[in-house]
Amino acid sequence: MTVSRIQFVTVPVADQAAARDFYVGKLGFDVVVDRAGPAGRFVMVAPKGAQTGLVLVDYPISGVQPAGPLHFQLDTTDLDADVTALRANGIDVPDPQPMPWGRATSIKDLDGNGVGLLEPSAFGDRPN
Repeated sequence: MTVSRIQFVTVPVADQAAARDFYVGKLGFDVVVDRAGPAGRFVMVAPKGAQTGLVLVDYPISGVQPAGPLHFQLDTTDLDADVTALRANGIDVPDPQPMPWGRATSIKDLDGNGVGLLEPSAFGDRPN
């Protein structure tokens, strides 16, 4: 295979505009694409400078029903600063917890999708 990266992950949302506002306004993501497409509006957001984006799919409009909420994890170099920023943006964030591979916490987006935040250990260990 010649795959080099994950281009995007599809995130089920009930309202694309509200989800876009959440990811951009609350989490600080950039809008990568926001335009009309053949199956409705195509909205992709991503952390600043990231190669992988999130496509916010408005399932009630597309007629496809998701299997359920999903969970994805974001890598951070300063979890405490991110938690402080998220709380300042009105998001309820649990205190970070130590894990064998670093420190982590998670939040839910407007549709119940899990957004994890991980500050890896100094050794860069990752869960298998």
